[in-house]
Amino acid sequence: MPKPVYPKTLTTTSGHARISLNIHSDGSVSDVKALSATKPAFGNAAVEAAKLWRFKPWTASADRPAVIKAQNDMVFTPELGRTETVQLTFTQTTYQSCSKLNEEVSQFRHDHPTRALIDMKSFAITRVAVMFPALSGKSDYIEGLERADKLEKELPRIVRKCQANPRAAYADFLPANLKRYL
Repeated sequence: MPKPVYPKTLTTTSGHARISLNIHSDGSVSDVKALSATKPAFGNAAVEAAKLWRFKPWTASADRPAVIKAQNDMVFTPELGRTETVQLTFTQTTYQSCSKLNEEVSQFRHDHPTRALIDMKSFAITRVAVMFPALSGKSDYIEGLERADKLEKELPRIVRKCQANPRAAYADFLPANLKRYL
């Protein structure tokens, strides 16, 4: 799964892109589209990278469709002397301190007061983590969506718990049945 190439014209700009794609049972992808992007160049870079992605093939059946419709978020963060996309691992994201998560929530609410919490970087990465088994064909896609929905419904509780316990880890407040996917 190649990373997107950081747009050369935006090396000092942060942003993100959300893409949609179809994943086929042979592992190939098609119909890759940018759904949203903070800058068009981020959307284009995300689409071009995703066109090269390949997934583990599976045998299509009644429980595992031949084509899975999926979405993915990509975060672009500039760093001095670095022009590639920064991709945080699931572990780095979910085991960060609540104080760090609280800062991210505060900044996200300031920058995007009407957007859903699931669109925040740390929560979007966690969503991908709980969906990953379904996206890679290792579990049922509907179950993956149900896990993602459960995460989204739990976010207000998780934020409240983190605000009350800034020294704890964000992962401490994830539902136990979701932690196993991290």
